[in-house]
Amino acid sequence: MESRKLAVIMFTDMVGYSKKVQTNEEAALELLKEHNAILSKQIETYRGRTIKTIGDAFLADFDSVFNAVQCAVDIQKELNDRNRSVTPDRRIEVRIGIHLGDVIYRDNDVFGDGVNIASRIQALADGGQVFISHDVYSITLGKLSYEFTDLGGQQLKNITRPIHVYEVVWNPNQTTGIKRPGVHAANHSASWRRRSGVGVTVLAVLAALWYLLFINPASQKAASSRPTLALLSFSDQTQDEHLKRVHIGKIITDAMVQKFYEFPHVQLVSPIRLAKIARNFDISDEEISNSPDLAEKIGREANSRLMINGKLSKLGNTFILSADLNDLEEEKLLATFVVQEEMESSILGVLIDSLCMKFQQKITEVFKVKDSTATPFIRLEDLTTSSLEAYHHFVKGYELHVFGRSLEAIGEFEKAVALDSNFALAWSLMGCVYSFAKMEDRMPPNYLDKIQSFKDRFKGTSKEALIFRGNLGWVNNDEQLCFNSYRLITELYPDDREGYYYLALFQHYVKHNYAQAIEHYEKALMLSPDYFPLQRDRAYAVKEVRGVDEAVKLLQEFIRLYPNAPGVDLAREQIAELRSNTK
Repeated sequence: MESRKLAVIMFTDMVGYSKKVQTNEEAALELLKEHNAILSKQIETYRGRTIKTIGDAFLADFDSVFNAVQCAVDIQKELNDRNRSVTPDRRIEVRIGIHLGDVIYRDNDVFGDGVNIASRIQALADGGQVFISHDVYSITLGKLSYEFTDLGGQQLKNITRPIHVYEVVWNPNQTTGIKRPGVHAANHSASWRRRSGVGVTVLAVLAALWYLLFINPASQKAASSRPTLALLSFSDQTQDEHLKRVHIGKIITDAMVQKFYEFPHVQLVSPIRLAKIARNFDISDEEISNSPDLAEKIGREANSRLMINGKLSKLGNTFILSADLNDLEEEKLLATFVVQEEMESSILGVLIDSLCMKFQQKITEVFKVKDSTATPFIRLEDLTTSSLEAYHHFVKGYELHVFGRSLEAIGEFEKAVALDSNFALAWSLMGCVYSFAKMEDRMPPNYLDKIQSFKDRFKGTSKEALIFRGNLGWVNNDEQLCFNSYRLITELYPDDREGYYYLALFQHYVKHNYAQAIEHYEKALMLSPDYFPLQRDRAYAVKEVRGVDEAVKLLQEFIRLYPNAPGVDLAREQIAELRSNTK
């Protein structure tokens, strides 16, 4: 049921939450719980309605402009009083934006320009500030006991007309005006965005430290010369039951990732890292795929220069794949491309191949890439599979693998290769997961023969090609090929745990260089601390260098910090095994 009406929309955002999560996740979640309780109480007090919460952000509506503004002020007053008695790291600071406009209500959600304007007004504010549009100001002027600071007309992103914005001066001692770094009085970018006090995201700071600490200067230069690209979730708008069942949006997203891994002129942001950022904000793939603002939020938190997101739709028998390429640094849309075909089989073929080619040509043009003709074109079918069912099981297996659920992941990969015996990527990753799970003895009898038959398919410098060649070197006892392939992953994809993990496994189980292995395990753990296979293998390496007691302590710390992570029971079994071997 859809309805349209005039409503007062309030957006809120908790300042610095991502930094708190990175510093102390448990404490951050406690603060988020307290934050949610305060805002929910005040919204209910002023007869507002919380439409939804997204991570640390609230979207609410009110029937009264006065109630909305008074609610926002009382939220700030309560938080201000609370913050006086706590240490800086325990403070809760919120920015709030309010707009009165025409909106559409549908399926317990709200849409329209009125919503977009409120969200972008909120993003102009800093912690402790309440910003309102002229429509709200004109009604409340002279009827509320607060002063207002005129912030002038603001050109908000994707809003065709300037929006006049005012600040509610609820505290006579507060410093008013637009204070956020990178936000200027006449120009503001996207909504739902968070920056730290020095104008960069926490993850950007971590990324900078990561480069300085772990990547050699030559690699830093090579990486920095390529723009980073975040490839966000594609949405399925086909209303096709079969495509819905196989999760076509996830398949397209993964297929695009594989294609851009083969494109050497961008540095692809690790999908594992993007997924972790989304989890920190409690944002689902579906929410990202259906909201350009949320997609941009994730892209900016990953400190990515470029972002691609899009959708698959269907008109009659025609499948339409469309997507945007945004430059987040320059805050502009670089290109929108649309491709269409009439066969479902074209999705894992000409549709994705054509779309990727258009984007890659645009990137080479914008960034003046030299020798772009030397970049080979590789069909998606040669990289992956033409079977939607097989790809569906592959994506499920990969997601389970990322979360450390190895046995279930293996089952999905086995289904994928049963449907397409030439699905090389599925064979390669299945072998990795067997190895991670210490179940090599259960590999299919024809596994090594199949892997050898695919070696001509993996010749590039994509992450998957390097993993494949490294694994091939391992099984063929070619230590140089193994080492060089794994090392190159860490240099080309420095924000991805896989390269450090494989390099650690090589040093651990092939070279028996335990100190080097521990160093690489710990680099990988900085990116995925809750991934049990990493914790398990590091503990075995630590046992060789520092003894059983130190290994047990690491596993106990893993259980304490991540009690709900997959692998906790296996960690307890490993502790018992380590202790029994010392008796």
